[in-house]
Amino acid sequence: MSRRPNLIPSQQLNVALPLPVYTQLTLHLFSPLEARVPHGGYSVFLVNLIREYFTQLHLDLAPYVGAPTGSYVVSGSPEAIAALTKRLEQS
Repeated sequence: MSRRPNLIPSQQLNVALPLPVYTQLTLHLFSPLEARVPHGGYSVFLVNLIREYFTQLHLDLAPYVGAPTGSYVVSGSPEAIAALTKRLEQS
């Protein structure tokens, strides 16, 4: 049985990760049933993280807590960040 091509083409990406990060990721994705990381496991994980990063908003809390810029950054849905910003500006 041959595989059908993806509707959305893929692009190969080679990434070098620090060994502790690679090990942690591999252990997280590892399937005891398959005794390995399932086919496409790394790709699915990374695509989900990348999509999440680009759909969420990021709010720097530095102006609200008197900290250096970039030291306290939170992420969330646009609605959650709007509610948090409104609440912080009321304080």
